[in-house]
Amino acid sequence: MHPLLKRQLEIVGFTDEALSQAAVHKLIVSVDKAYQDADEDRAKLDTILKNTSQEMRGLDEPNTEDELKSSAAKYRRLVENIQQHYFFYTYNTDGVFTYLSDSLAGMLGYTQEEFLTHYPEYLTDSPKNDKTQKCREKSIAGEQQDPYELSIYHKDGTIFYLELTERPLFDAQGEVVAVEGIARNITSYHKAQEEMSHIAQHDSLTALPNRLNLYNQMEHLIATSKRHDKLFAMLFLDLDHFKSINDSLGHDVGDKLLQEVVERLAPNIRSEDIFARIGGDEFIIVLNDIKKVNLAASMKRIMALFQQEWQIDRHRFKVSASIGVSLFPRDGDNTTDLMKNADIAMYKAKESGRNNFSFFTSELDKKVHMDMQLEQDMANALKNDQFVLHYQPTRVLKTDALIGVEALLRWHHPTEGLIFPDRFIYLAENTGFILKLGSWILKEACKTIARFNTMSDQKLFVSVNISTRQLQHGDLYQTVKEAIEHSGIEPQQLSIEITENIMMENIDIVVAVLDQIKELGVHVAMDDFGTGYSSLSYLHLLPIDLLKVDKLHIDTISKDATKALLLDTILIMAEALGLKVVAEGVEEEYQRAYLVDKRCPYYQGYLSSEPVPESEFLKYLS
Repeated sequence: MHPLLKRQLEIVGFTDEALSQAAVHKLIVSVDKAYQDADEDRAKLDTILKNTSQEMRGLDEPNTEDELKSSAAKYRRLVENIQQHYFFYTYNTDGVFTYLSDSLAGMLGYTQEEFLTHYPEYLTDSPKNDKTQKCREKSIAGEQQDPYELSIYHKDGTIFYLELTERPLFDAQGEVVAVEGIARNITSYHKAQEEMSHIAQHDSLTALPNRLNLYNQMEHLIATSKRHDKLFAMLFLDLDHFKSINDSLGHDVGDKLLQEVVERLAPNIRSEDIFARIGGDEFIIVLNDIKKVNLAASMKRIMALFQQEWQIDRHRFKVSASIGVSLFPRDGDNTTDLMKNADIAMYKAKESGRNNFSFFTSELDKKVHMDMQLEQDMANALKNDQFVLHYQPTRVLKTDALIGVEALLRWHHPTEGLIFPDRFIYLAENTGFILKLGSWILKEACKTIARFNTMSDQKLFVSVNISTRQLQHGDLYQTVKEAIEHSGIEPQQLSIEITENIMMENIDIVVAVLDQIKELGVHVAMDDFGTGYSSLSYLHLLPIDLLKVDKLHIDTISKDATKALLLDTILIMAEALGLKVVAEGVEEEYQRAYLVDKRCPYYQGYLSSEPVPESEFLKYLS
């Protein structure tokens, strides 16, 4: 590879992975050849100029008009065979052109007279042209210099790039009498450079600016914002459960989804803002000068774009996004800090249930460091038996008879004490540890059922929460089957609980896995019903036996027995669909009375019992 090209690629941050892409590799080979050809052409032209200069210096009186004309004639003969992407010129010590070759018209479209009289008007305002006058002055002063470039308009209005190679001509006394040069058309080479630069700074899949481009734009934006005392917001956007789509439907579908996301978002982003893809399913949106924009409204508008279903090929599904927001200069005065803090805020949004946005605070930063420590501790926690299951009873509302329990995970951390799942489950899901942890929970729950069976003739069930990631990535069916067989329990004593967010994933895969598990005899419950993305069109497709109504709806029951309309609707709907219902979070006797009146069969909550360790629950059974 040409050494200059290699150096430029290293400067713009090209990686071996990027170079291996077919389209990029083809472009690099093309540009490399252009570099090599340019070196060969430059060497030939340099030889022509040197030979001509030597002939000029060999004249006895080179400053006479006849001898200068003779030299020009020799020079013209030397360049007659040069193709039309070159033209020869001479200018005197006043900087006035005294000669232009005929090939000028073929290259730039101007007549010699037009160029001689209007040349300065044809130059563009490109920064490349800023040093043109200084280079001409150096040549007139007799200095030898490297070739330089300029940008000029063709007669048809298009922009051409020329490389100028110049040599001063001296008389016998060593005084400069003229400057001769060759202009080479390097427009195609320059366009190849621009294309290479564009590829280096843009995402190949979505054509958005990439991380390198983002940093370049941010450098300018930060400087401008500081100078004019402006505020801007950086949004770190990450698609929820995107890895599940890649793993279950294939990367082709995932790539098309990313392109659809860009097509949906781009028209809603102002021209003065920045929209970049920094990798995977992560995007950065920078809202410039937020004093002129309603930030909350902008956030809601972006979030609303994800509420519609997405259709990729034959697949229809919902995909939400979590967004973290950092503000300049409050949350950072450089790109790195702003991105880090927006990323922290984004994970806070995911922790809060996804499909949400969150702003960065210093408290969040501290929490992230604590989370990082918990991630490191989690793997050892399973090995060291620090995870335990607590059990909360499920009872018949009318009689208070015990029918089963829900297994709830707890972590006895050696320094932090008892940690509840809301502090670490999302970390387990993000790292993939949930697969190993979920498998342990299922096996332990089945062992617990076996122990319950030795103490009671009643066949109690135990329900276990299943994460979306277990359904999508783990061999859940095989794990459930093995747990039942090894513990020797009846499959009907195990119930798995899924959440409504599972309906955000590929519904076909979800139904197929649940059908397999149902064939074992295991029950399936919909947990936290009424808080997520409930859809009757999906609900009737899922092989579920039971709805667990979230505490949010139970809390709408008032002491004076005023109707809780949404709760009533859920109970009527469940009865129509032939589904049993468990009311979660029942804490007051008046709530229980209301539910009995509405023919809700089962309940769970502190009115019955808080979650207790297995040893305490076994005492109750005995």
